Amino acid sequence: MKQKIAEISFLHVFAILLVVIGHSFFQTESLIVDWIYQFHVPLFFFVSGYLFNVSVQGRKLQPYVFLRRKAVRLLLPYFALSTLLFVPKVLLSQFMVRPIQANWSEYVLMLIYPYHNVNGSYWFLPTLFFLFLFAVIALSLSRRVQRRASHAVFCLLLLVLAIISISLPFSHDTVFNIVGAIHYAFYFALGCFVSNFRLLRFLNKEITALLLFLLTFALSIIGLNVNTSPLTGLFLASDGILMSLALARLYAKYKLCFFNHLSPASYTIYLYHGIFQALSIQILMRFTHFDTAFYIFLAILTGVYGPFLIYKLLFNFRNNRFGRFLAMISGIPVS
Repeated sequence: MKQKIAEISFLHVFAILLVVIGHSFFQTESLIVDWIYQFHVPLFFFVSGYLFNVSVQGRKLQPYVFLRRKAVRLLLPYFALSTLLFVPKVLLSQFMVRPIQANWSEYVLMLIYPYHNVNGSYWFLPTLFFLFLFAVIALSLSRRVQRRASHAVFCLLLLVLAIISISLPFSHDTVFNIVGAIHYAFYFALGCFVSNFRLLRFLNKEITALLLFLLTFALSIIGLNVNTSPLTGLFLASDGILMSLALARLYAKYKLCFFNHLSPASYTIYLYHGIFQALSIQILMRFTHFDTAFYIFLAILTGVYGPFLIYKLLFNFRNNRFGRFLAMISGIPVS
């Protein structure tokens, strides 16, 4: 059990660090960013699906209670932080990549269309909520199917979702990113499938995990030189997920702990990293003239440890009235 917890904690932090690094290369082409973008978003949805299955397996699901908790966890930060960041972004709009105007239409539209949010990375929050909603509905229906047929039904569902993922035209302009939720549903369902049928048991041997990591890592590097298409994108994303799982297993097997201090703050890092990176890159670069590598390094450092310090500060005040609200919109558990 401790090994499983260590693996999931590692995957959370690993995925967040990939996001922070990927967002640090401001208007700079990089093979590192190309490599990260092969799989880092699908990895998030895979882990979410995996944990969803763990949370409902063998238990009676209470849809209203479950979705209410997810709304507080995902939608409350989305609406609250987007609102709090709207005015500062308007005031600093001249320094931003996507300037915005101070009017109600701009405010409402950036909430309805997540890819146009004041913090572009927040598109993930409503998208994941809709995936949980789809999963709850699918689970309620699937429990009516005979158990002996569940494996075949799940495989068929994965096939259908894979076809949808590679054939559905992706759009950044759909209400609450519904199309995005459908597009990424395959990876969420894949996480459920792997968890439900315990398919990671083949990684129990250290040599198997090591060989799989080396193979999948090599394929991901080769993929940098392959013409992208929806099908190759699906393959490389799945390859990256496998690589991450093998790396997590090795991390736990060797009892490594260098990421452990970031694990409790991983969600807070996701929510706040963009603010610190905007200060480091989009504003600081206007007034100073260091080498580009300096700003990239600063964006990574502040993108991780700026939110980490916010987590530490808010965690200590999470049980008073105002601190409780700030903690809730910052992804910090409250009693």
